[in-house]
Amino acid sequence: MRQLDAILADDRLDEVAMDTHRLLMSRLVPAALAAGVTQMALGWTFALSWLAAFLAAEGLARLATRRFKPGVPVTSGMRAGFLLGAVPINLIWAWLAATLWFSPLPHMRLAALGVWVGQIVYTQNFRHQPVSLIVVSAFAPMLCLVLFPLFFFHDHGVGANIARWTMVMLVATALNVMLANRAAAKRMDALTRGLREERERALEANRAKSTFVAVTSHELRTPMNGLLGMAYALDRGDLNEAQRRHVRLMIKSGDSLMQVLNDMLDLSKIEAGKVELDHVAVNLHELVRAAGDAWRDAAAEKGLWLRIEISPSAPTWILADPQRIRQVLMNLISNGLKFTSQGGVTIQLSARNAPLADGESEIRLRVIDTGVGVDANVHDRIFESFTQADNAVSRSHGGTGLGLTISRALARQMGGDLVLESGVGGAAFVFTFCATPIAAQDAPAADDVEERDEPDLGALRVLMAEDNAINQVVVRTMLETTGVDLTIVNDGQAALDALRAETFDAVLMDINMPVMDGITALGEIRAGRAGDPAIPVIALTASAMSGDRERFLAMGFDDHLGKPIRPVELLSSICAAARPKGRCAEAAEA
Repeated sequence: MRQLDAILADDRLDEVAMDTHRLLMSRLVPAALAAGVTQMALGWTFALSWLAAFLAAEGLARLATRRFKPGVPVTSGMRAGFLLGAVPINLIWAWLAATLWFSPLPHMRLAALGVWVGQIVYTQNFRHQPVSLIVVSAFAPMLCLVLFPLFFFHDHGVGANIARWTMVMLVATALNVMLANRAAAKRMDALTRGLREERERALEANRAKSTFVAVTSHELRTPMNGLLGMAYALDRGDLNEAQRRHVRLMIKSGDSLMQVLNDMLDLSKIEAGKVELDHVAVNLHELVRAAGDAWRDAAAEKGLWLRIEISPSAPTWILADPQRIRQVLMNLISNGLKFTSQGGVTIQLSARNAPLADGESEIRLRVIDTGVGVDANVHDRIFESFTQADNAVSRSHGGTGLGLTISRALARQMGGDLVLESGVGGAAFVFTFCATPIAAQDAPAADDVEERDEPDLGALRVLMAEDNAINQVVVRTMLETTGVDLTIVNDGQAALDALRAETFDAVLMDINMPVMDGITALGEIRAGRAGDPAIPVIALTASAMSGDRERFLAMGFDDHLGKPIRPVELLSSICAAARPKGRCAEAAEA
């Protein structure tokens, strides 16, 4: 009884039952052909009678399998009905072969033998399925192949005996092959289960890694917000030259640490396939010049030159992701300057003359330096994660070895690539990507910009909901010199109370807070339960994983600021949210 319960509890039967229901035509066509051929030996009466019996058996099987559907719970009774419904079909095929065996026409025994062997061959489809299904399918033809040669084969002599025992040997061989196939199927199933388990472990490890990166990001960004925020505040204060150098070294070190963390987050996004590219109008020439200008002072400090060469073939305006282009280009310029002690770095911008099939152009950026170069043996290895040309590189120049890995992945996502073109006596990295050239975009008139850039920062009233005392001090310190009136509360509920009592121009909302979190508070604000439902609300959070910014904007936040916060970014976000435009950069740099 336990064995029967185990058979009926095997959910592998469900898939076969669904296939049996779905593949009805694949069985009706051979049956119709068999009936047509059989009528030549046994007549139409028998052929049609056999076909009618077969259709009746298929009808029973269809009734037994009609409730087998994906996602529908299956009972033991349903599986038992399926097994019983399969028996008549196999018996009817065996009956056809037995009738052919007794036909007076010569060679019909050969036809009967073909039907029985065909049934046995068909059962090999179930070698991965429960043994009960194989028994149901193979029992009738196996029994016929043993009984008919021994008891219903009345010929005598050497030839008849050889034929008789050959058919018995056929049964024995079929059994042996079935057992071998069954054993191989079990080994394959075990291997498949092992691979599935390994895959699940790998997925779990990847989820654990993503969780670790997310937690580490949050836990590092929160204290770094305090450290860098206060360093920025000190840098804006009245310091002597030595003190200012010390503070700026603190800021530089903090920025380096944040770059490492950002690289880790970018790598996590790329591995998860969650990097989304923008397609906006970009002045490519200005972008390249701006990237070069950003490193010009660093090059001058090392006594190096930095040149920008723009070919006439390069389009001025394109549709692309300026942030990702800038990220790759800045990384290549940084690497060039890092490994160059004499000479300098050249940035060459060009494009393939012939457009691609879809109207896009292949943009080509070469960053050439006169530095130490890269040994030919490690050309491919330098693009691997956490890999540099040799250990001496990391000791003398620093870095995590992630920059080129991330840059190549971004280049390939943009339809191009990043390759090392040469490596002796300097290096030349070639960054290609695909973009659509567009007509020149109109810039806003200077008068219009000036007219909009007239906010009174001293008149701005900002509410901040933040439970971390250090972050409260950081933001207050950043804003106190601008004249912005800042009110601070410790949780989302207190923010709602403040909004009901007073009028503010914008809200800085932390996400994780006691009493009421920032997302819940935002929902209350947008529902009109705390004054103006359209008041600008800026998410102020240490969450910086892939898609976080898009996720917060989709929730209804007007902007997203990741910690650690820079004064320029904070004030720019407040001004952009509270006013159409503002002289935020001037105020932040004052």
